Amino acid sequence: MCSIIFSFLHELVHGKAAKCLGYTPEKISMGLFGGILHVREEFIKPKHEIIIHLCGPLFNIAVATLFYIITNYYIFMRIDFIRNLFVSILIANLILGIFNLMPFYPLDGGKIIKLYFAFFLGYGRAEKISRSFSLLFVFLLFILGIYLLQYNLFNIIICALAINLYIARRQENSFIFYKVSKDIESGIISNKSKIVVCKENFPAMKVIETYKPLERRLFTIVNDKGSYKGQLSEEELLQGIYDCGVYADFNKLLKSKKKRNGENHS
Repeated sequence: MCSIIFSFLHELVHGKAAKCLGYTPEKISMGLFGGILHVREEFIKPKHEIIIHLCGPLFNIAVATLFYIITNYYIFMRIDFIRNLFVSILIANLILGIFNLMPFYPLDGGKIIKLYFAFFLGYGRAEKISRSFSLLFVFLLFILGIYLLQYNLFNIIICALAINLYIARRQENSFIFYKVSKDIESGIISNKSKIVVCKENFPAMKVIETYKPLERRLFTIVNDKGSYKGQLSEEELLQGIYDCGVYADFNKLLKSKKKRNGENHS
């Protein structure tokens, strides 16, 4: 019961963090071993997403630390019922905090690690790495549960946890560029185009962070002398960042576009 209650509070903390950062939490989808927070906005800044993912596990660790102090230093803990209850809360939060920080998707730790990889390898490669490690982890966890059944039938819960993580991994939709791309394909965009002039050596993510996506902007790229170098649609910009990484500048995105166009023609 303690795990269920504090798992829900864990998701509420994610929601509160998102709200404090300017996003709009819509709902929490609770599963057998946890939940997923859904926000209304299609785009979440990577640094904000990391903060949101960290707040849940840190809340559980803070609660566990508080109840550890209370359990060990307050005299009324000599009452067995209260002591056992507080110890249960301590253990539940400690497990939730550490478990959610494990570097496997869709746990919070896995999401944070994927965002970290995305800064250097691009979202595409980060997604592939995350998916591979997560599937391996889920498979090994399921095998561990099967093996431990010989000692205690209650260990079937480990298999259930592995299955739940696999399902949650497939249903998770917080990956920002997947969400944006899905809306672009659905035609949920403005018909009015707005021209944005950008220098070729300027980081593309800096531009994205200054406006709300899906307003159909065209990015005209120029060099330091103001000479025209090329143009990117919003879809091409997002695809370029997905392929090249968050630190990519517009010059690199233009090269990525030419490479994709070359592959399409061939």
